[in-house]
Order: sequence, then structure tokens, then C-alpha cells
Amino acid sequence: MAASLRLRPWQRAAFDRFTASDRPSFLAVATPGAGKTTFALTCARQVLADLRCRLVVVAPTSHLKYQWTQAAHRLGLELDPDWAPGQGLARDVHGLVTTYQQVATGEAAQQLSGLAAGAMVILDEIHHAGAERAWGDAVRVAFSSSARRLCLSGTPFRSDTAAIPFVHYEDDEAVADFEYGYTEALRDGGVVRPVYFPRIDGVM
Repeated sequence: MAASLRLRPWQRAAFDRFTASDRPSFLAVATPGAGKTTFALTCARQVLADLRCRLVVVAPTSHLKYQWTQAAHRLGLELDPDWAPGQGLARDVHGLVTTYQQVATGEAAQQLSGLAAGAMVILDEIHHAGAERAWGDAVRVAFSSSARRLCLSGTPFRSDTAAIPFVHYEDDEAVADFEYGYTEALRDGGVVRPVYFPRIDGVM
């Protein structure tokens, strides 16, 4: 494994809460640009060190699959972004990256349920699993037997017409295990930029 990272305060706080949690599913909501990928992969490294298991990452788009692969490589984790249903997994990788659409295609969910049994799973932008019922159903089939599931979102959400898999609800409202909003990121400094609206002409 690669050397330890210097985490931002929110990443360290979220990591500590994740590792202290005894529930299999954990939802972290953090503002875009805050560093969710680094936080998630740091959690994954810890789980893989403890359990000696596979890592599966589910991303919203094919483009993001390769970003996750590169970020994982920098942290000493090798992921296969080109896995397809019907294929096994090479012995020289820690796991794979796929997309929600791919999970819901054909027999992919059933095959992933075997690969992901006892695994660590990162569900990036988990709210996408609520966009189409087929996606949510496939995610539930594929990852119900996983040991740990880290759900990420940069989009605060509270209620949904269809419950998103592995998200805890109270009174039909989604409840995050850790939240880090734009206000906190702006206050911490160096995480996000302030929003600025320049006046070009006219009265505001």
C-alpha cells in the first residue's frame, strides 16, 4: 500500500466516523470539490488491510471510471476499469470500477454479486441509483452481500419517491452518516472558492 496521506480535517473526521461505524452501509454527503474520492479510497485502503477483500467502485459515467482508476493507483490500489460481465478478475488487481448503467445491464448484477461478496464497495454519487428503478434494483442485487458499502454524494437529498439502496431513511427522509457542506468548506479555506457574481452593467 502507498504511504499515508495528509487528510483535510473533514476527511479525517469522516474517516474516523466510518471506521468507528459497525453498520455495513455508510453515507457521506460532501460538497463538490471537497475531496470525496481521496476520502473514500483512504477508507477502502483501511478496509482492505483489515479484511483482505476486493474493492468495487461504481461510478456514474465511463469517464469517471478512469478517474477513479487513476486516483486509486496513486494510493497504491489497482483497479480494472475495463471489466465486463462474463469476465473474471485478474489476480494482480485489488478490484474493479464499473458504472450504474453497466450494473443494470444483462446479467451484470448477478455476476457482481459473486465478485462483491464480502467486498468493500464504493457507490459514487449514490443518488443516481434512485434515478431509474432498474438501477436501484440492480445495485441492491449486486452488493447486498458486500462487507462494507461507502455511499457518496455531492448532492444533498432528503426524500425520494423510491428509496435508494443502502441509504438509511427516517420518516421517508434520507439520513447521512456524515455531512460536509459548502458553508463548512468555505469556512475551512482552501477547499472551495467563494461564489462571485460580477456586475457587468445595469442595476442589481
